[in-house]
Amino acid sequence: MSEKTLKILAVDDTEMNLNLLARFFSRKGHEMITATNGQEAIERFESEQPDLILMDVMMPVMDGYEATREIRQRSGEKWIPIIFMSAKVAVEDQVAGLDAGGDDYLTKPVNMRIFDAKIKAMQRIADMSDALSSQTNELEKYRATAEEEKYLGNALMERMTRAGKMSDELLDSWLLPAEHMSGDLVAACRGGDDRFYVMVADATGHGLLAAMMQIPVSQTFYHMTSRDYSVSRIVRSINSQLRVLVPRDRFVAATLIMVDVRNQLIEVWNGGGPEALFVDEQRNIVHRFASNAAPLGIVSDEEFESHTQVYQWQVAGELLACSDGAIDALNDDGEPFGEERLEQSISRYPDKTVCTAVADALRDYLKDERAQDDISVIGVTCPLQENNQ
Repeated sequence: MSEKTLKILAVDDTEMNLNLLARFFSRKGHEMITATNGQEAIERFESEQPDLILMDVMMPVMDGYEATREIRQRSGEKWIPIIFMSAKVAVEDQVAGLDAGGDDYLTKPVNMRIFDAKIKAMQRIADMSDALSSQTNELEKYRATAEEEKYLGNALMERMTRAGKMSDELLDSWLLPAEHMSGDLVAACRGGDDRFYVMVADATGHGLLAAMMQIPVSQTFYHMTSRDYSVSRIVRSINSQLRVLVPRDRFVAATLIMVDVRNQLIEVWNGGGPEALFVDEQRNIVHRFASNAAPLGIVSDEEFESHTQVYQWQVAGELLACSDGAIDALNDDGEPFGEERLEQSISRYPDKTVCTAVADALRDYLKDERAQDDISVIGVTCPLQENNQ
């Protein structure tokens, strides 16, 4: 491998030493620039940006130690090899040179074979440092680009899934993504005759790929709920869409809920999700909606089970549903949150909504641990009608 031509700054107050170095570097094909004291060395460093510096110690105006410290401060993150060359041979002097920021210390008279080998070694280290710096810069550019793409992608996904349009007096929700984009979806829509539709959908995995799977789920949900299609027909349609659009090893566990406030009815389709719970105002679990179907996108239309569960509430309460990320959330000991803790958290904070109670319990449980999977929790208020109170 051919040697790279170096620009070398030689700093020495003795002209004979500089002339010897100039002849040596001329034979090696390197360019040499000079300075006769530490202050001049700093100025030449700033103006010439050399590849390597040879620094004498004892010089007028400013010595080599102080000049080296100043050069190191000014060079920032870029590493420039600095080799001290001095007649001062005491161990204390050599240590002082290295402490000042020197990379090596040669005592005069210098063995030129060793000197040549040191120059080549410093060149190799400098090349590796430059390559590492270049790779770091490339990685930083990639990271910045990736962050921008994630931000734009998240904004696009939010628009396409209508994630920002869920405000409703009946709904309380909390989402904690494992990554920048969530593979969980919470969708809500008002239908006619005081019907309120809400869905918790958990796509396989998390991040961008999982989030993209939620696009057809969200679009079908909003299209059909706004037209008051039945829960069974909605989930059947979503299942058909996913069977066409996503790979066979991908699916969406979902809980689709219709709350009929006027008739105090809850209709639930639960395909692969945790139990949905109806909780009264005393925080007793009055009814459970267990999973009774395969997740969306797994089975064919002929095999798909669209049967729903119906419950009429007789006392005011809230309906709680979540993704399995809430159940499977691990603390710093690797222990899952679990169904038992989730149910205990409902009564742990009686002055809060059930959704907020579970969310606070999960935050306390995770502490500083990052969620391993996307977490979604929803609560739907189920009031008594005036004529039933």
